[in-house]
Amino acid sequence: MIDLAENDEQAEIARTAARLLSDHADPPWQQCAELGWLALAVPEHLGGVGYRLAEQVVLFRELGRALTNGPFLGTVLAVELAIAADDADRLATIIAGKQRVALAEPVGGSDRWRIWSDGTPVDSVLLVEASGRCRLVDDEQVRTVETVETIDPAYRLRSAHIDAAVGVAVEPMDGAVIRDRGAVLAAAMLVGIAERARDDSTRYAVDRVQYGRPIGSFQAVKHRCADMAVRAEAAWALTGLAAVELDAGRPEAALDVTAASEIATSAALANARDNIQNHGAIGFTAEHSAHRYLERAHVLGAQFGTPSRRVERLLAAADPW
Repeated sequence: MIDLAENDEQAEIARTAARLLSDHADPPWQQCAELGWLALAVPEHLGGVGYRLAEQVVLFRELGRALTNGPFLGTVLAVELAIAADDADRLATIIAGKQRVALAEPVGGSDRWRIWSDGTPVDSVLLVEASGRCRLVDDEQVRTVETVETIDPAYRLRSAHIDAAVGVAVEPMDGAVIRDRGAVLAAAMLVGIAERARDDSTRYAVDRVQYGRPIGSFQAVKHRCADMAVRAEAAWALTGLAAVELDAGRPEAALDVTAASEIATSAALANARDNIQNHGAIGFTAEHSAHRYLERAHVLGAQFGTPSRRVERLLAAADPW
C-alpha cells in the first residue's frame, strides 16, 4: 500500500520554504544550500539531509508557486549524478552551494545542445542525452553559438556545441533515473503554478464585486475556479505518486512519471489561462502578475520532452499493440 498523505516533516519543509520565498522571491543561493535544499535527498552518510524524492517535490512545489529563479533543477540532478558516479568531492562542492548547474537537452547530433538558463551564472551544465546517459561538463567547455529569449522573460535558451568526450558521465540506466527524477521535480513546480493560479483566482473572486455581488457568485467564474481546484489536486496526486514509486523502485514508476509530467503541465497551463480570464481586463495587462504564471508554465512544460511525445508514450503504454 502506498501512503500519499503529507507527513509532519513534509509539512515543515513546505512551511519553511514558503516563509523564505515570501520574503525573497529569489533567495540567496548560499542560504538555500545552508538550509539543505540542495542536499535534501542525499543520504546522511554522504553529507546530506537524508530525505527522499517525496520530500524534494514538496520543496519544488513551493519554488513553482513563488516563480523562484535559480538553477535548482539542474543542480539537484547534478547531485544525483555525482552520487551515481561516486564522485564525493564534486558532491560536496555542489551541496555546499559552490557549483551551480544548468540543464541541457540535445538538439540533433551528438554535440549540439540547448541549455535552459534563467540568467543566473552557472559553473556547469548537466546534459541529459536522449539515450538516458547523463553528463556533467564545466561551463568553460561549452561553446555557445546563440542565446535567444523565451516566452518567460526570466529564461534564455543557449544553443551550444559541447564535445561528446568531455565531462563526468553516468550510463543510461543511472541516467534514466536522473531524467525521471528531473521530470517529477519539474512537474512539482508546475503543480505549484497550478495551485498559485487557483488561489489567486479564488481570492480575487471573493474580493472583486460587480453589480453589488462578488464575482465568485457568478456561475462562469465559480465553475472555472472549481475546475482549477480539481486540476491542481489531480496533478499533485499524480506527482506525489510518481515520486513515491521512484523512491520505491516500482516498475510502473516510468509510466506514472510521464503521466505526472503531462497532467501537471496541462493543469498549470489551463489554470494560468483561467486565472487571467477570472481577473478580467486587469489580468491581461503586463503590470499584473497573472501572465507570469502562464509564461513559466510554458517553459517548464517544455523540459524533459514535449507534450506530444509524452502523450505518445502514454498511449503506447496503454495499448502496446
